[in-house]
Amino acid sequence: MTDGHTQQKQISWTNFPVKEVSDELDPYDSWRGNSELGTANGSDISDNPNIVMCTLATIRDSIFSLEKEYRRSLAEQLVLAADIAAKMKRNTFLWDEFVATDWEDQRKPKPSDQKNALRHVFRWICGPTLSGKQRASFYFRAIGPLVEKGLAGAELQRKLEKKGLKTLSARHAKKRGSQVSSEPIAFKFSPELKRGLWRVRLDVEFDRGRRLCLALPENLSSRLEGR
Repeated sequence: MTDGHTQQKQISWTNFPVKEVSDELDPYDSWRGNSELGTANGSDISDNPNIVMCTLATIRDSIFSLEKEYRRSLAEQLVLAADIAAKMKRNTFLWDEFVATDWEDQRKPKPSDQKNALRHVFRWICGPTLSGKQRASFYFRAIGPLVEKGLAGAELQRKLEKKGLKTLSARHAKKRGSQVSSEPIAFKFSPELKRGLWRVRLDVEFDRGRRLCLALPENLSSRLEGR
């Protein structure tokens, strides 16, 4: 007997029904495009200027619509991720479950990283590859400061759709780079003794190009002190 809850059927690749294969010709296989506009291979495109310009206008409108829909859908998903991260920030149980999940080849966040839930949610979503790490930083740079200001839900989505991720990311990076503090930034950590050497792990994130930072031009300075 059940406790009143509906039993859910376990889903796996083996549960999907076998697709029947037919030798009959698919009607779409015989499609050759609109005879008036021409085929997609370009060899039979009409010489009629009116038809050509009409086709180009249709392509332009279609691409614009697709890009607009993609930006809207992306903003919607990123806002949902930000709302989940905000809930994790307040709910220790959710955060602990998130930390315990599979992180593939990525470094798992610590329980004390709960205050930075949004950054780690984007890390998990985008994955361990180099491009994934760059995309996670891009999303966080664009959205993080807005979340800190209290934007969420529909209000945050409207902001993302109106300004765009690239514009927001560039603006926040520029603002962050201009905020130079004369006070030293200190972090407490506990080194570990391994193979006779005291070791400590430092995680560094650059808010500008790695080549620019690592080359250390005259307008940048770096100093690491240890005691």
